[in-house]
Amino acid sequence: MPDLVRIRHATLPALGRLAVHLFDLAAYEVLYRFSPVARKRFFNGGYLPLSPDLRHLPELAGEEASAMMYHLLLADLIADLHPDPSDILDVGCGQGGGLLYAHALFPKARLTGTDRNGTVTRKAARLLAPISGSRIVKGHGPRINLPDASADLVLSVGAPTYFGLPAYLAEAARCARPGAIIAFSAGYRQGDHTAIQAELRSAADAKGLVFHRYADITPHTFAALQADIPRRAAELARVPWPFRAYGWKWADMPGSAEYEEYRTGRRADFACILQRRHSPGG
Repeated sequence: MPDLVRIRHATLPALGRLAVHLFDLAAYEVLYRFSPVARKRFFNGGYLPLSPDLRHLPELAGEEASAMMYHLLLADLIADLHPDPSDILDVGCGQGGGLLYAHALFPKARLTGTDRNGTVTRKAARLLAPISGSRIVKGHGPRINLPDASADLVLSVGAPTYFGLPAYLAEAARCARPGAIIAFSAGYRQGDHTAIQAELRSAADAKGLVFHRYADITPHTFAALQADIPRRAAELARVPWPFRAYGWKWADMPGSAEYEEYRTGRRADFACILQRRHSPGG
């Protein structure tokens, strides 16, 4: 996913920011079309340890840590809300692995995914084609490319970071039906959990959302990263030049600034659970 927040705040001239933005978008497409990443079902880095009740799906074999991030949002963190969704929306759905996992947990729910990457939306559409009623929509610009009140469970892994949190919450709230659960995870370089949670609470209040839960998941995402380093290194060795160095940084590998922020405790990954009120006053 292109690091749009980093680009907006970069101390570069406007043309420089545009050039970095265009390279990020191109790299995002190339990595998912021509590199070993193209065979994956997820774009998230994963979460460890695995929950005992994680569903082990044959289609997601070898990517259990990434599936666990969806299990966290769809099961562990919302169990007390007793979800029974009829329509699930995954914002930033990548290759569709998260929606496939959602189907295993909620087989009666209709599935919708959206992502701005044309390569992965085509892959997701093929993966989910056997599931009746599923659909994948290519995203455009800063809005979720779906009508109001589209879903009663809106989830996202990673995408809120790139929208910006207030913008993401505004769009998620727009797409959520009354009573809908909004469950997401994201991460910030050099983040501060106190500041992030305050920003989320303020944005949730502005949209009339109930704030249920905030969790610091950084130790779990770093554990997944460390466990996956040998596989990532082997795959990155096969990434086409000039995207190999970008991929090393994008994958938070040792030696990158991103890995050092994990190692030194400056990274802030989190999960958040909100809910749209059933009525304006309730």
